[in-house]
Amino acid sequence: MLSALSAIGILLPASRAAAAKFDITPSISLDQTYDSNVFNTDGNEKGDFILRTTPALTFSLRMPETTLNLRSSLSTETYYKYSELNSTNSAITLAIDATPIRMTPRFSMVPSAHFVQAQNSYLRTQLVPTADPLVPPSIASETATQKSRDYGAALRASYLLTEKTEFSLGGRFSKLQFLDNTAGNDGSRVINGDTSLSYRFTELFSSGVFFSTSYNTFENGTDSRVFAGGLTGTYRYSPVFTVNARAGASHGKETSTSGVPENTDTSPYGALSLIYAGRDFRGSLSGTIEQAGGGNLGETTRRETVSLSISTQFALRWWADLAGTYQVNRSLESNVSGDITSASGTAGVRYKALEWMDVHLSGSGFRQSGNGTLGSDLTRYSAFLGVTVGSTYNIY
Repeated sequence: MLSALSAIGILLPASRAAAAKFDITPSISLDQTYDSNVFNTDGNEKGDFILRTTPALTFSLRMPETTLNLRSSLSTETYYKYSELNSTNSAITLAIDATPIRMTPRFSMVPSAHFVQAQNSYLRTQLVPTADPLVPPSIASETATQKSRDYGAALRASYLLTEKTEFSLGGRFSKLQFLDNTAGNDGSRVINGDTSLSYRFTELFSSGVFFSTSYNTFENGTDSRVFAGGLTGTYRYSPVFTVNARAGASHGKETSTSGVPENTDTSPYGALSLIYAGRDFRGSLSGTIEQAGGGNLGETTRRETVSLSISTQFALRWWADLAGTYQVNRSLESNVSGDITSASGTAGVRYKALEWMDVHLSGSGFRQSGNGTLGSDLTRYSAFLGVTVGSTYNIY
């Protein structure tokens, strides 16, 4: 990933690369946590207090109108009661992201990548990032505690064909792997492609067409191919408020090596994203209806998702954060009854006590209900009180 940062910097015009600033931010977080369901079980939940230590290192390449970030962290957990769950690498993360990189006046791109290793699916879901507001985070079935790895990379490029016509092309790869699969989950791999062509009718409104496809592979021998297409539109209501929308149809074809007949399904596709980005307040609300693969369910599902994210500075040195996701996954096969519904939420406040120290208090909750063959009922709540110490140093 450091090589990727360097390569992107080399590709930039010499004048912009010369103006770049390289920062490094070491930090460490100490969190006292209570978890109501440390074994992630359906019924007979066991709670415990946990001391979580997370050292992290962030590299930032700051250029005019562009910032690239590379973040890495390692978490260790010490349980007060269930010491058999103690782990020196309960979570390992690497992530790279960037604001739009303008290579030329007409051409820009947005890269992203991540690697997450976590000792349970609940922690993995919280750590896996999403770089596109039209692609909300995936919530698959939560099951018994087990270690997993999640890889992902994406690149979206945009080119102005004319002053008012924009062409966009993107690709994404993700892979989920279970390292000690005692709960019968199925790893998955997803390859996506997406393209769109839009025309700016006014200074505020643009519209066009889009087409996307994904190839989904599961370890249980099930493969699927999903195609989606339709209309896309963007409306900039104000300098800080933007509405993005897509509407159309999706067609999925699912095959299996176990002798199950091929299954095809056509259903509506839609995505709506409301984004507000002010100086002291940032928020987004998105919703999607789609056919999607990935996760640990072992099959492609009809997925309906609503996500909310809010961050605001409400006083000097004080911030508040709120995030939540509600998702329903339904089987594409008519002879499979049941669906799985997941809801998660996190809320917290942060106080910058010193320039190099933040104090934070937060809580999170997760609720899952399932029937048929897709999942089970789970409930999990957590509370966090911690401190983060860190400082930024300019290298050049």
